[in-house]
Amino acid sequence: MAVFRADYDEVLKTVEAWPPDRRLTLVQDILKTLGPQSTVSRPRPNILKRTLGLLETASPPSDEQVQQWIDEGRMEKYS
Repeated sequence: MAVFRADYDEVLKTVEAWPPDRRLTLVQDILKTLGPQSTVSRPRPNILKRTLGLLETASPPSDEQVQQWIDEGRMEKYS
């Protein structure tokens, strides 16, 4: 294990001296060596659609309701 750590440290020290674009290329090449993580690809969730769904209401509040909520919040904060 100590040999691995020494090799790792030596490689890291060498790579740190490289320009950023060359380091990025190395990272990409290393990731390619890992291959696919799974043979079954799972669909990625549509985060934007889910987030917008959380914001969706059956009926939006009226301006008067929003103003009332603001006033109530101020009363709680400053009373």
